[in-house]
Amino acid sequence: MKKLLASALACLLLCQGAASAAGGDAGQAWSRPEGDGSYVTIRVPGEPDMALIDTFDLAVRYADTGEPVALSSAYLDGYLFATVPAENADRPLEVFRGDDPVWTDLREQYLAANGSSDLQIRGVVRGDNAGRLKQDAPLTRAEGAVLMARLLDLQPAERPGYSDVSPDAWYHEEVSAAAAAGLFAADGRFLPDQAMTRAEFTVLLARALSFVGWLDIPAEGNLSGTGLMDAESVPSWAAGAYQALFACNPGIAPVTEKPTGAYYWEDAPVLGDYAEPENPITRGEAITSMNQAMRWVPCYPTEAAIQFGLDREMPVIDGSTSTYPYTQGVYSVLFTNGTAHPQFPKSHSKSFASYERLIRGEADVLFAATKASAELESLAAEQGVELQYIPIAYDAMVFFTNLENPVNSLTRQQIQDIYVRNAYSSWDQVGGPEAKLLPYCRNTDSGSHALMERYFLEDGKLSLAPEILQGNVSVAMSSALTDVASALSLDPPAYAIGYSVYAYYGSYEEMMTDVTPNKLKLLAVDGVLPTAETIADGTYPLADYNYLVLRSDEPKDSPARRLAEFMVSDAGQQAVADSGFLPLAVK
Repeated sequence: MKKLLASALACLLLCQGAASAAGGDAGQAWSRPEGDGSYVTIRVPGEPDMALIDTFDLAVRYADTGEPVALSSAYLDGYLFATVPAENADRPLEVFRGDDPVWTDLREQYLAANGSSDLQIRGVVRGDNAGRLKQDAPLTRAEGAVLMARLLDLQPAERPGYSDVSPDAWYHEEVSAAAAAGLFAADGRFLPDQAMTRAEFTVLLARALSFVGWLDIPAEGNLSGTGLMDAESVPSWAAGAYQALFACNPGIAPVTEKPTGAYYWEDAPVLGDYAEPENPITRGEAITSMNQAMRWVPCYPTEAAIQFGLDREMPVIDGSTSTYPYTQGVYSVLFTNGTAHPQFPKSHSKSFASYERLIRGEADVLFAATKASAELESLAAEQGVELQYIPIAYDAMVFFTNLENPVNSLTRQQIQDIYVRNAYSSWDQVGGPEAKLLPYCRNTDSGSHALMERYFLEDGKLSLAPEILQGNVSVAMSSALTDVASALSLDPPAYAIGYSVYAYYGSYEEMMTDVTPNKLKLLAVDGVLPTAETIADGTYPLADYNYLVLRSDEPKDSPARRLAEFMVSDAGQQAVADSGFLPLAVK
């Protein structure tokens, strides 16, 4: 990659004629190659600590020519990001404020397609010679090629090889450039005046993003997770593009919201998203899709990611189901569009399996609600691995029951009697009413079971009662709550009991109404109710930490060590709080 020029102005002048130049060895310079190295993303300094309203209409341009950079980001932490062809990486860049366009065919400018202003400022959308946006007109194939050539800053290539694209056509250079980049299939005819279908434009946009290095398009698309009501009508050659864009954000690919034929009640139809892939796409719809792609696809590092050296490589993260919000929160704090990061894990393994992966070296760090079980510690010893536990948050094992249950507290001995000895069949045996007692447990490879093993099974010396293991087992974190809630019976009366971790209970309990209207409540243990305060000060008897776990021989400056350093920093603890957990600062 070519070296970045060493020039940086201290402040951003918010006018068309003056701006802040980027580059150099001023300590703020940051760049990375994209994909195969054909593009380079450069962080361009602007004015720090700007109010959100003051960041609108900011973009990046080449300081030597004033030409805008199409692939430039929104304002972030005092900077904008610009992605330029590698051959332009040593040209000085500057932040500038553009002027909102005035489209002559719109009486009210706010009715313009979403993103038309941003893309006009960045040099992608220009309207016709009369200043008309013509957003309701179908987008032609020639216009689609021009938009993508401008977006990617493609240079003209040799003749595109299409018999119907003459050298003197206004779109000739852009079609040749787009064809050379592989955005259009090689064919005898280009059909420049033919309207593009929605499917064709979706593929074109996905290929453009893939050309930069920002998007992976699966060879065979699976649209089962898109929620499209007409997914079966998407042609197979376009399915991969739809899947890739929907994975970044459902709002990128053009869709139409319309009634599905079902109704919530008499006058309230259920609405659904329809791809309508064979319909022509309008210029306005294409502009909106491009703008959404620029918003939701690129993954840029925040100042925190750069500060902790996590901007270029993240460790391989795993953990239990309950700790997955940590991973989501960390990527959200360290990156824009963190879920688009190539290393972002789509899920966690279960607790036992994640420890196995860490011991085998398949994962670098874990977010864990409990330390490894005796079995896992033995496995680690066999492999010559020593595990290191770094507390990152407070959490606790909690027990809950149906809201209607008059019982509010149990002792640790009573809980052990319930789960180990199956000693009680009715709540009146533990001070409650005459009602059937239904104990639910978790599967034995879960993090919640590891907590049960620690607090009530004497580190594996005892086992859960066979009747419970063969009966009421909740095999997922969510079902640990919904199973107990749904078990409520008033005639004859029956109340259930289950367990989880405090942070997960707090975040999921509010969403249970989608599954069951029945409510839950937390039980005090030995007379102490689990709260943020009682867990942090240790008065709640089942309080403990959540941990970042890594191998003790992890190199000092590895991504895993850097993430550990981040997690106990102010920014990392804020990520803990934002993820719904209790940061270590809670007192």
